[in-house]
Amino acid sequence: MKQILITAALLCCAMIAQAQRIQVTDKDGMGIALASVTDANGVLIGITDMHGVLPDIKGARTVAISHVAYKAKRVNVDSLTDGRVTMDDNDFSLNELVIKPKPLIYSELYYRFYAYVDDSLRTFVAGIVPYAWDVQKKKESVKFSDYATAVFNLKDVSWWKVRAEDMAKGAIRTKPGEECLTDGTWEKRYYINKEADGENCWKIVNPRETVGKLVHANGLSTITIDGAKAQMYANERNGQDKLLKRRQDKNYAYQYVEVFRINDEGQVGREDYVMSLNHWEHEGSKGHETYIVEAWVTDRGYMTDEEFKQKRKDINALSSTQNMWHMPLNELETYERQHNIPAISDEARKAIALITRERWTR
Repeated sequence: MKQILITAALLCCAMIAQAQRIQVTDKDGMGIALASVTDANGVLIGITDMHGVLPDIKGARTVAISHVAYKAKRVNVDSLTDGRVTMDDNDFSLNELVIKPKPLIYSELYYRFYAYVDDSLRTFVAGIVPYAWDVQKKKESVKFSDYATAVFNLKDVSWWKVRAEDMAKGAIRTKPGEECLTDGTWEKRYYINKEADGENCWKIVNPRETVGKLVHANGLSTITIDGAKAQMYANERNGQDKLLKRRQDKNYAYQYVEVFRINDEGQVGREDYVMSLNHWEHEGSKGHETYIVEAWVTDRGYMTDEEFKQKRKDINALSSTQNMWHMPLNELETYERQHNIPAISDEARKAIALITRERWTR
C-alpha cells in the first residue's frame, strides 16, 4: 500500500511538472519565439525561447500570451494538450507603396514599451515615431524627443521616458537583418551567417551554435535572433573581456524578432519594414529588469522634405490635443483598431491600470 501511495505521488508530481511547461506555436506548428506570458494579474511569467517554449509557468493556472504578429490569447493551463498553445495570426496589412519621384521613403511607427522590475510592470509607454530614409543620400531622419509619448507611470517619468525612447530607437530596423546576412555585415561583426534548414527556412549560426532562424512565408521575411548569444560570442572572439564579464555578471539577455515584406523581386528593403519585437533583461540596481518594445509600421509613402517636415509637425501637435500624451485608453485602442494592431491583453490592462491615474475599462 505504501508503495502504491509513493508511486501515485510520483505520478502526480510528474503531471504537475509537465503542466508547468508550455509551447507557443503558430497554426503550422512552428514555435513562436519571444511571446510574452503573464499571469491573470499581468505579472510577467516569462518569454518563450527560440522554439516557442517557456519551461516553467511558475504555478499559474491561467496565462495570457501576446506577440506583435498574433492575436493575444488567454488559456487555462489545465485544458492544454501537452502544454501546447496555438496562436491566431493577426490580420496586419500595409498600404502598397506607389513609386513617385520623391526623395524620401516615409514610415510611421507605433510602439508600445513595457518595463518590468522583478516581473512587476513599472512603466508602460506608447507613441508614434516618424521616420524617413533619403534614398539618394542614404541618410535617415528619426527623432524621438520631439514627439509625444503616452507615459502612464507618473513616477520617474523623465528617466523612464528617456529609457523608452532609447529602447524604441533600438527596435527600429533601419536595415533589414536579411540584408545584413547577405552583405556580410553580421558575419564581420558577430561571426554569424545563414545555413539552409529546409524550404524557405534557414538557421542563423556562428562557429559555436545556432543563434537564430530566418523564415520566408506568406510574403514575409521573419528573422528571430538571440542577440545576447551573438554579441557575447563576438565579445569573446574580439577579446572584449570586460564587456563580456559585465554582461555575464548581469545575466544579460537580448532577443528580437523582425518582420519585413518580400517585394516582387524576392528582396527586402528599408521601405518594407512591417513590425518588430525586442526583449532585453539584466540584473539592475533595483532588481531584475525586463524591457519589451513592440513596434509596427502604421503608414508609409514617398515624400518631399517639406512634406516630411509638415508630417512631423502634425504628429508633434498631437501632444497638445492629448491624443498621444497620456492617451486615454479608448483613443489608444481606436488608433490600434484603425491599423489592425493586436490589442493589449486584458491581463496587461490590469497591470497598466495599477500604475495609472485612470482605470482602464472597456
